[in-house]
Amino acid sequence: VRNACRRHLDDLKKGKSRGLWFDPAAAYNAIDFFQSALKLAQKFDGLPFIPHPSQEFILGSLFGWKRGAHRRFRRAYIEQGKGNGKSPIAAGIGMFMLLADGEKGAEVYAGASQKSQAMVLFRDAVAMWRQSPALASRLTPSGGNPIWNLADLKTGSFFRPISTDEAHSGPRPSCALLDEIHEH
Repeated sequence: VRNACRRHLDDLKKGKSRGLWFDPAAAYNAIDFFQSALKLAQKFDGLPFIPHPSQEFILGSLFGWKRGAHRRFRRAYIEQGKGNGKSPIAAGIGMFMLLADGEKGAEVYAGASQKSQAMVLFRDAVAMWRQSPALASRLTPSGGNPIWNLADLKTGSFFRPISTDEAHSGPRPSCALLDEIHEH
């Protein structure tokens, strides 16, 4: 964490020489999406998703840093202790990539080695969909119990769980959220 913060501060000073720049508007766009469109579930049922400052740093780093016209980071590894909101922030990132990233035909996957584990993260996304009028009006679910796909029919985009026990060629993920990496 300290190294990521140090890198952030160093790159604000010296990153331009390497083609790096920080776009505060892009960072705030992601943070604002969480605050305005996402609602939490379970013990925080229906409350707006107000990211913790550490989560704001993650979102700002992922979506604010640029290399030329593109996002700097294509991969991120986020490790936190149990109960610190890894699945909700991952589900929120998936929702952002599905709805607010501007990619038509976005394919967002919640992945794990087993379908039941992939569903843990995806269930958080479904709970956010259920809680949020903004998401509910835009996304169409597939499946009954459980829901296994959320689609934005207007852009041809979807968010769904996927696992190695059903592996196949063909997915073109614009965002892959992998849970329990040690199980892979």
